[in-house]
Amino acid sequence: MSKPPTLSDRTLAAVGLRKKDYQVYVTLLKLGTAPLRTVALEAGLNRGTCYDTLKRLIDVGLASYVDAKTHRFFVAEDPRKLTGVATRREVAAQEARLELQEAVPGLQELMGWSMHRPSVRYYEGEVGVRDILEDVLHACAHAPDKTYRVYSSAGVRDLILHAWPAFTKTRIRNHVRVRAIAIGEGGRTSGLDERRWLSRDDRSPAYIFIYEGKTAFISLDAKQELFGVVIEDTAIAATQTLIFEALWKGLKE
Repeated sequence: MSKPPTLSDRTLAAVGLRKKDYQVYVTLLKLGTAPLRTVALEAGLNRGTCYDTLKRLIDVGLASYVDAKTHRFFVAEDPRKLTGVATRREVAAQEARLELQEAVPGLQELMGWSMHRPSVRYYEGEVGVRDILEDVLHACAHAPDKTYRVYSSAGVRDLILHAWPAFTKTRIRNHVRVRAIAIGEGGRTSGLDERRWLSRDDRSPAYIFIYEGKTAFISLDAKQELFGVVIEDTAIAATQTLIFEALWKGLKE
């Protein structure tokens, strides 16, 4: 008996099947007609898993059954029905696309009602902080002036760097500029950046990024673990920018 053809996970997903579904379907093709126990044994699955899989195959039209006096016997449908399943899903996807196209304007209208409200997102740990850093670079890389502003606190600077060691190199590679007002000792310029010191005394263990209609705050919780909050609101970001620039003009390089 020839080996059954292998189907990729992408192809199986396109017709709504999983590997186990295809495994059981191929087993049924080989067996012809068989009870649950035999199908499960040949497919190498427990009876519960095999039964659930058979139900899915029946639902999509790739299997059927006949009830006998003592057992229910399952049988695979013609493999040509696989293409029929794909066609039905394609038609369903086209219908869904048309329906969604009609719904999108109404959904956008709903979005418009809340545009005046600031969006606030909370992030935890190094993974969350990296998400914020990636958002900063992505937003600024596509902005006209490619610049963001930051209050750089010595108390949290190294921890933020640890969350994404390649941040500065990525920033420079994307031609993103930065103005930094430093709080506490340390910190240096690396390229496409300017730095001025507000204070050599680190009494504010928090980073503040101001960029493209957003303000991001990164600090440490009671367990000394990183967390961040991003406020997306053009008015708040504009106010923060005005305050930053007023401070910047009064500080020495």
